[in-house]
Amino acid sequence: MHADNHADSHADSVEALCRLKYAYFRLLDTKRFGELGELFVEDGTADYESAPEPYAGRAAIVGFLEGALSDPGIVTLHQGHHPEIDVSADGTATATWYLFDKVFVPAYDFVLEGTALYEDRYVREGGVWKFAHTGYARIYEERRRHSTGELVGFTSRFAPAVPS
Repeated sequence: MHADNHADSHADSVEALCRLKYAYFRLLDTKRFGELGELFVEDGTADYESAPEPYAGRAAIVGFLEGALSDPGIVTLHQGHHPEIDVSADGTATATWYLFDKVFVPAYDFVLEGTALYEDRYVREGGVWKFAHTGYARIYEERRRHSTGELVGFTSRFAPAVPS
């Protein structure tokens, strides 16, 4: 019976971590950056490959995301798939998530589509899972004109770049 309780606890943690990441994407795409910040511990960190620098602290992470994406003319879609989650007995966890994202900026006749691998670290704070760290490295990124679909740039870790 003890093993079953441990399995249930592990399954509950995995489910809670999935829900945490899903909330992150939902709050990001609905531009609810303050609520997104609450998903992080106060001293959480983020390292987004497309950002100019890594960010330390909830306020810095929220500030970057709000500054980059709060314009109502920017529409985003972020989807996380295929989580590989490892939960430790010490109240920490790690995960790799496969990201698919699109960013639309019609005012600049721009659309970006890409994939990346997120690497997350989590901790339990007051019995609740929170992000200690999140960040991603791109697999590919394609940039197009929104009006025509014309390819204007492509980068990938595995293929030659197409200049912008």
